[in-house]
Amino acid sequence: MRNKERRITEEYSKNYLFYNPKDTQRILGSIISKIRIERFDERKKKWEKKDWFYDASSNFIKNPSLVFGKFIPESLVDGEEKENKDKYLNLFIKEFERIKNERIKNDYVSALLKRVKKTIKEDFQKNGFITQNFSCVLSWRLVIGLGASHPQETSMTLHHIYGIPYIPGSAVKGVTRHWAVLKFAEEYVKKGKNIEEAIEAVAKALENGEELEELKDIYLNPEITFQDLIKIFGTQKEEGKVIFFDAYPDENIKLKIDIMNPHYPKYYTGNEPPADWQNPNPIKFLTVENTKFQFYLSSRDKDLLNKAKTLLKDALKNHGIGAKTSIGYGIFQE
Repeated sequence: MRNKERRITEEYSKNYLFYNPKDTQRILGSIISKIRIERFDERKKKWEKKDWFYDASSNFIKNPSLVFGKFIPESLVDGEEKENKDKYLNLFIKEFERIKNERIKNDYVSALLKRVKKTIKEDFQKNGFITQNFSCVLSWRLVIGLGASHPQETSMTLHHIYGIPYIPGSAVKGVTRHWAVLKFAEEYVKKGKNIEEAIEAVAKALENGEELEELKDIYLNPEITFQDLIKIFGTQKEEGKVIFFDAYPDENIKLKIDIMNPHYPKYYTGNEPPADWQNPNPIKFLTVENTKFQFYLSSRDKDLLNKAKTLLKDALKNHGIGAKTSIGYGIFQE
């Protein structure tokens, strides 16, 4: 009996619930099981709990975005830990890997990219647009939509149809614009402004489509003027002349659980000052790791398109995209 283990499937209706309407609970409960791992203690001559995990039925393919947003069980067993986030995230990763492996047999991601590329190139070229694309790989990890609403506190942006992580075009355009503002603000600082004032002035001028006198003779590499930024990104009254599309992963997608560890939880909730006697409050969240993404841009103006592409590449390499870029998340390399 030494080191002997057994696994026991518990009934969902008695031992855990779902953050879903009643009908959805019934459906999810029929395909998700809670597995308790027990080990036989030779000294005590009895079975004792070692660990537990969630397991989902493999009888059919589930959309990953639904798995992430709906399959959220919580233990109701007396004396058992209520924090089950790592169990839930491991369930999602396991389901995602199974889904991914099933779809790879049919070149699922490849077919998706082919469809995106065909739509952009054919449909937009028919209307006089020029399209460019390039691929970059994550230097480490990426998380988009970390602060979005989610029952488990931290989230991630998944495509609601395809179920894979992606970067919305609005985020791609936003980080490119922000990077351009920062670069011109750096030049503005040389003319006597402090950095906060410079960023505010440049951002406001770009939003309103106003040329700043101090930046008229300033160029970013390669020959990018402030007027170019106004044309690329547009203003409150006029749309931009460059389109930034959603970016999709174009090879093996790798998901990893990461952790942030606030050391002063009572301070962050506004109840007490920061102090060393407060217990850290680990928060687990999902990330994409070392995965390659494909980026697309389109415009009727080839010169502006090339300049926007340069700005985007610089932003991805030097600033990053998504959450937690200040500590190295969201940085890309070619």
